[in-house]
Amino acid sequence: MVWLSRIWRWASGLFVGAFVVVYLAALLLHNTFNIHEHPQDDTLRMLDGNSQRLLSATGTTQRWNMFAPNVGTLSYTPIVVIVFKDGSRVALHSIVEPELPNWEGATPIPNEVEGDARLYAWCFHIADGRIRKYESRAANAEPAWRGIRTNFTRWRAEAWLRENPGRRADIARIELWRAKVRHPGYGHELCCESVELLPIFPQAETHWPVKVDYTFPFYRP
Repeated sequence: MVWLSRIWRWASGLFVGAFVVVYLAALLLHNTFNIHEHPQDDTLRMLDGNSQRLLSATGTTQRWNMFAPNVGTLSYTPIVVIVFKDGSRVALHSIVEPELPNWEGATPIPNEVEGDARLYAWCFHIADGRIRKYESRAANAEPAWRGIRTNFTRWRAEAWLRENPGRRADIARIELWRAKVRHPGYGHELCCESVELLPIFPQAETHWPVKVDYTFPFYRP
């Protein structure tokens, strides 16, 4: 029985060792050849295909989401728009990004704009993470976040009014827009795809900076 035990230990060790060598080789081939999206050589395709089958059979395929959530390709950023009685506007962008150019038209960033204007250097989610968390909540269109949206709008407008106190009487209303920012990658380039109005609830604010325009359809809970 002693010799059977020795044979078992030797055979099992040899099997485990062979499996580890084959697995590591398959992992190396898989990671190496997948650097090229479309291997041109038939041998490379065969080796990569075999490595994928081995990793799948052993349940050890390594995907990005094994280590972290998938990298997002889309973000939203809030823009507070001060509308004046003469129809002009001021767009208050994120305080941790460059100021927006002086856009013209019915929205702070017209959806039909193309070229350099559409490809403005958006730096969404770069810089101070705490303010970004607040901005992400303020750009959320779900009803549960209406209080955050309204508070954020008031806070940004009040900061602007402290710097421009003589313009308060010229303001017709204050709006909240969000920009849909497409991240680079997967065939996309960094750009603002579109903008949309978000509903806010200034009626609930005790210290709303200007008189509330109750006829504005986006002033609702």
